[in-house]
Amino acid sequence: MNKKTKVAQVCDWVIEKIEHNIYLPEQKIPSVRSLAKRLNYSAFTISQAYEHLVSLGYLKAIRGSGYFVNPIKTESVQAVAAPSFTQNVADTGWLMQHLFHEQEKDKSPGSGLLPSDWLIPAKIIRQAIKKSAKEAHEFIYTYGHIQGYYPLRKLFATQLSHLGITADPSFMITMPGVSAAIQLILRSLTRPNDYIIVDDPSWFWLLGCLHQLNLNILSVPRDQNGPNLEKLEYLFKTYQPKIYITNSILNNPTSYNVSPSIIYKVLHLLHQYNAYLLEDDIYSPLENNPHTLRYITLDQGERVFYISGVSKILGANWRVAFIYLPKSFLDIILRQKMLSNMTSTELTERSVYSIWLHSYYPKHIDEMRLKLVKKHEKMKNALDKIGIEYPKPANKGIFLWLDLKLDTTKMSIEAKKENYVLAPGYLFSQHTDFSHYLRLNVTRTSDEFLHWLAAYKATHQG
Repeated sequence: MNKKTKVAQVCDWVIEKIEHNIYLPEQKIPSVRSLAKRLNYSAFTISQAYEHLVSLGYLKAIRGSGYFVNPIKTESVQAVAAPSFTQNVADTGWLMQHLFHEQEKDKSPGSGLLPSDWLIPAKIIRQAIKKSAKEAHEFIYTYGHIQGYYPLRKLFATQLSHLGITADPSFMITMPGVSAAIQLILRSLTRPNDYIIVDDPSWFWLLGCLHQLNLNILSVPRDQNGPNLEKLEYLFKTYQPKIYITNSILNNPTSYNVSPSIIYKVLHLLHQYNAYLLEDDIYSPLENNPHTLRYITLDQGERVFYISGVSKILGANWRVAFIYLPKSFLDIILRQKMLSNMTSTELTERSVYSIWLHSYYPKHIDEMRLKLVKKHEKMKNALDKIGIEYPKPANKGIFLWLDLKLDTTKMSIEAKKENYVLAPGYLFSQHTDFSHYLRLNVTRTSDEFLHWLAAYKATHQG
């Protein structure tokens, strides 16, 4: 068995103190420097461990004050988080670290990225960058527009019109990536200890982000039709949350969409309880049906903050995202952007603009959608052969949300021994036991891995 990392050892040390009531709820724990000196580790190691424990819900960080034991730590998180420390393999922090390392295409079925050979050809990217560099003298010595490169915003508004969404570029803001856009909105609208609703299951990065911002997470069950309306109304009525964060299209991790009837009813609840919705539509270009409704389609710019980006199509290094926001929030959001990001990088935004105008771009999108359909057909046949049910409600997105009926946390640890990076179900919820689920990226799931999965299932399923 591999020796635990120093970060994992520090996490174990702190968790033991919490579980034995040495560190009590709301109690401040030793500072980073103090514990580093006590355990003879670097301050960087202690800081990483503390941030990891925040993402798991054991600690909360209060700016200017330090780290405190989180009193709302739930039993479900304790139960499913424990196995991750066995080898530091299956926890969110470990998985996030591996997102920033080069991954073998056939060894990363847990990745959230498309393989590089699925993305826009490098030749087109080089041409776009070269064109933007030639124009650099026009903008490179100034901040640029705080809302972002206007021609790009206008072109994005045109793309939205093809989806039935009427959008004014004057109420759009660009940001360096969808994750930065989400944080910008949260920092503008919320304060520490506010309540936020997320889908259950939900993107693991989002859960960690909300913990980092010291926000209280409320989970609403999500199925193939959308959120459970009865539970959603209960949460609105009981906790008065500021925002509900969701994917209406190709939800991560389930690839479910939201039915039109649910969209109507959710928008009604937003008005009734004076709440807002953050709609993360990062997977929009991969949706086959251009008539699929989104919350923003029906909202008319009142309650929905709509976010989309380019990283899933152009590649993870392209950190360009768009926010289309209610008019009354423009000044508030721009002020927060100025104080956090100043402006976005116009060189990158001009390059995206050139790529979008290239004649091959729409063909590329169509090809990606067709490849996804073929991948799903192949995956369904392969899963049938090894006795795993293909989720019928799933749309043809990047992910499948599979119920394997066995412990996927332990599976992830075993898979790592063969250099496979998996995304076990417990990462995607802090309130529900999804420990027998697995998020599978259909574009990165190889025949080799499916053979390994079949053998593992045959050995471990009773």
